Amino acid sequence: MSRTKQRLLLLSALMLAASASAATVKLRPQGAELTRLVEQALSAISTKELPVTLDSSSGPVLSIGSSNGVAFNPDVSARVVGTGADQRIEFNPNGPQPLTEALRAELSRFIGLQAWTPEAAKLRLSGADLNGDGAIDLTDFALIMNNFGKTGSLPGDLNGDSRVDDLDLRLFGAQYKP
Repeated sequence: MSRTKQRLLLLSALMLAASASAATVKLRPQGAELTRLVEQALSAISTKELPVTLDSSSGPVLSIGSSNGVAFNPDVSARVVGTGADQRIEFNPNGPQPLTEALRAELSRFIGLQAWTPEAAKLRLSGADLNGDGAIDLTDFALIMNNFGKTGSLPGDLNGDSRVDDLDLRLFGAQYKP
């Protein structure tokens, strides 16, 4: 394939990817109250330009109380148990913080936000300058494509869900200006 055709295909893919700009956080809250609180917390960092929504089909399980009967340290609001697909975030029902505050703190840590604000979410969830050179360009696109389909904490995981996928490509496309 000629270089011109490759560039046209690349730009077409980026323009298609730019048509949707949203971020989805993958968590599995247990129970209606916790689901409502997570959705409420995500709506606080969501904007018209970058809606942040919950996808409860995968991700760490969120629960109030211990899943294995181990008592909480009274000074701890939440704890992370397990790793990978078996990860759980358990909230201490009698912890030192109200549940809403503990939830936001743990979600901030999980997503990688410096603060629970729409500005911090936009910077973290749609920051397409992957190599930090001050430009969103084909070098950043190459980093995404190099890790596309992989899981873990990788360059190109723009929405912080521990995998580089089509959502990350869409977030990149929304910021890329040829």
